[in-house]
Amino acid sequence: MILSLFVAVFAHSQGMNARYLEYIDRYKAIALEHQREFGVPACITLAQGLLESNAGQSYLARRGNNHFGIKCYSWKGPVVEYDDTLKHNCYRNYGSAEDSFLDHAKFLRGKRYSPLYDLELTDYQGWAQGLRDCGYAEDPAYPQKLVRIIEQYELYTLAEETVAANLKHDGDVPPPKRKKTKEKTEVPPPPKRDHSARVANAFNHSMTEHQPSRAEVDHQVARNRPAATRRATTTNASSDND
Repeated sequence: MILSLFVAVFAHSQGMNARYLEYIDRYKAIALEHQREFGVPACITLAQGLLESNAGQSYLARRGNNHFGIKCYSWKGPVVEYDDTLKHNCYRNYGSAEDSFLDHAKFLRGKRYSPLYDLELTDYQGWAQGLRDCGYAEDPAYPQKLVRIIEQYELYTLAEETVAANLKHDGDVPPPKRKKTKEKTEVPPPPKRDHSARVANAFNHSMTEHQPSRAEVDHQVARNRPAATRRATTTNASSDND
């Protein structure tokens, strides 16, 4: 009671509609949730809900929880029959206002409205005009009506606060640490070793050392013998040849 009285006094002092303020307060959270999940600006969602349902007081809102005036089209669920000035008579019937908000977010994700997602969340004027251009409403003044609501109730701050919060969140997250990689040092290949040199070293021989033949050895031995022994050997050899 006190809150309603405060809202009414505040609205009167600011030239605002108290029902509009109550509607915004009630559905702001779900509009922000769908802004994060589906990319539909919360200010557009609330402005459309306020305009289409007259802040929840229209026949469609009260009879079928339809806050956005979405027609039947390929709808398989229950419907609300309503003849309006534009000769439409079949509208979607929802179990709750929350279901209507969810279907609205999904409805705007259709291919027909895909050009809207090239716009920034904060470009509410572009979104308002884009909805009219994509065929959401037949009223040529539809964009201006949405913009007037958004600016009068400062709904544009919802998108601005979300963008600022995302930037702050991104700034709080430290960049991923890069793994330090050890610098590879080129190791020179081991010097080629001559196999013949390894064999010579193993036997303590010089590679250039001359190895005498058997004939040279015999000749050297004969030279080192005493003369008498050489003569005896020669004589014996002569006797053997006789």
